[in-house]
Formats: sequence, structure tokens, C-alpha cells
Amino acid sequence: MRSLDQMVGAMADHARHVLIGRNDEQIVPFFHIQFKDRDDAIMRAPWSNERQKAAFIKAMRLAFKAFRGSVVNYAMISEAWAATQDHPPRDGDLAPSERETRKECVIVSAGDHQRAIMKMWEIIRDDQGRVTELIEDKRVGDFEGRMFNLLEDDA
Repeated sequence: MRSLDQMVGAMADHARHVLIGRNDEQIVPFFHIQFKDRDDAIMRAPWSNERQKAAFIKAMRLAFKAFRGSVVNYAMISEAWAATQDHPPRDGDLAPSERETRKECVIVSAGDHQRAIMKMWEIIRDDQGRVTELIEDKRVGDFEGRMFNLLEDDA
């Protein structure tokens, strides 16, 4: 059984292997779920737009709630756009993908029944679009949002 930190490390290794080692253009988002009483599950996250993503994440929260006693932990990997802003979020803000400060990233969200982790690596591409490096964003601190802490009790 892998610890939460090991799950996150394995996802980061997977990203490096796929994007740099195999030179694939992108990562297919997926969940790795560990259970107490059955084999691990690897589940592809097949969304293609924001509506599907929201529905899938909601379904995962409900599934985690239904199988709460059996789920040990999970890790989820996806590509995303991240961007900075100089004010607290408010209605009318541009999505990160639409901001000038946007960065292409790999994000791993993981959790167990005691804590949740989210880590981010900026994707660096060469002039031909190949990924050459993943740089961990060590400044990342508090997270919130629909993909964070899917095992949270009141979710």
C-alpha cells in the first residue's frame, strides 16, 4: 500500500515519463484509488469540457462518500492552466486559461481521510512544442476548489 506522498510521487514520475520520456503531447487525466479490501482502481477521467468535468468530479465525490469505509486514498492527475492575479477571486474574473499570466501545468490532487495534497509542475516546452522539463511550483500553498480534497466529510 502506498502512502499519500508516494501516490503523489508516482503521479509526478508518470507525468515525466509520458511528457518527456515518451514525448506525448499531453497526459490523459486519471484517478488512482487504493482500497482496504480490494485491488487498486485506475480510472480514466474522460471529460472534454467544463460541464463534463464538473459532473465527473461530483460523481467521484459521491462514489468516495458511498465507499468511504473502503477507500484508503486517491491521487488524480491532469493538465491545467494556472495563472496569478493580484486580487481575491470575484465574479467576472477571467479563467486562468484566458489570462496573460497563464502557465501550462500538470496538477496532482491527492487525499486520504486525514489530509489532502495538491502539487503543481509548470510544463516547459521547446520551440517545437516538445516538453523538455517539469518544474515544481514550490510556492503553492493553500488550495480550494472542486478538485481538492474529494474525501472531505462535508463535500
